[in-house]
Amino acid sequence: MSTARLNFFWLIIFGMTMPVAVVLSTNLARRSFERVKIRDQTITVKGYAERSISADRATWSAGIVTRQPVMKDAYAELENQRKRLLAFLAEHGFKSADVDLNPVHIETQFTRDAKGVQTNTIEGYVVRQWVQIASGDVAAIAKVARDASDLIGEGIELDGNPPQYLYTKLDELKLEMLGESTKNARDRAEKLVSGSPSSLGALRSASQGVFQITPAFSTEVSDEGMNDTSSIQKIVKAVVTLEYAIE
Repeated sequence: MSTARLNFFWLIIFGMTMPVAVVLSTNLARRSFERVKIRDQTITVKGYAERSISADRATWSAGIVTRQPVMKDAYAELENQRKRLLAFLAEHGFKSADVDLNPVHIETQFTRDAKGVQTNTIEGYVVRQWVQIASGDVAAIAKVARDASDLIGEGIELDGNPPQYLYTKLDELKLEMLGESTKNARDRAEKLVSGSPSSLGALRSASQGVFQITPAFSTEVSDEGMNDTSSIQKIVKAVVTLEYAIE
């Protein structure tokens, strides 16, 4: 066979096999890309945990106020009202040692002229003192706050704050709930990939979401988190976000 014919023969063979080679190389490249793409895929899931808790400590504060033209009389009246308040607290099981007394605050009031401008003439004195109690007996604090209106009925000017209901083991509870919400997130991720040819891979990242403490049966939420102190019965909610690799 001549050289010309031989070259022509191999040219035909090359032309016939070239499309097959292109298809094979394209298929291999596609499969290689798919493997890389699958390897880089991730799944992001949120985990949730919820607990019901009861406050184990409470505080209550109130201020007594007297108003008299003469400062000595205002202070003397304050002393009498303080004695009555301490007796009221003792009736509810709180001794003097259990009561935190803040310093007495005296405010001088001046008269105003016909135009409402304050003058230098003293009109009288306002004397205030705040008291606070704290206890692990949450029910006792709640009863004191409710019954304090009886003192107002006796003529005592009392400025009472709502009780504050706290949970003192919150740090321990938070760690437990983060573990529960993390497990919940992994369970969700496994269910999402179950039934597919892929499987759940390594944990890529984890972040803690908001930690909410709300009154029982409340649906209120906040992006910044909540810490309810107004109710004895509370709901604690923890959220985490996990990202897993897909293999």
